[in-house]
Amino acid sequence: MTDFRRDAAVAACCGALLLGALAVTDAVDELSNPVAVAVGVLGAVAVEATFLADTPVADWWTRPWVRAASALVLLGGALGAALVVGPVVVAAACWGLATYFVFLAVAVAGYWP
Repeated sequence: MTDFRRDAAVAACCGALLLGALAVTDAVDELSNPVAVAVGVLGAVAVEATFLADTPVADWWTRPWVRAASALVLLGGALGAALVVGPVVVAAACWGLATYFVFLAVAVAGYWP
């Protein structure tokens, strides 16, 4: 499995779980919240920027335990924060994953390093 496919599969599983959490809590309408959109998109851009900058983050990502821990932190963090802040946090995480899929598509198409 290529890195792109593996990363997409993990992101899709996280997205499905987060969307499921919104559906179960009857909070799917939070996806239209402009704050969720802005925080999710800007958060994904910030994360991707750390991979493109001259930081050790890109090297860390090659370690399987880092990828697994990242997925668990995303899920646990979003769902845990939703208990305190509300479902807008889960919606923001969904928008972040959607933005990641756009970046991934651009990279697979060969327009991004």
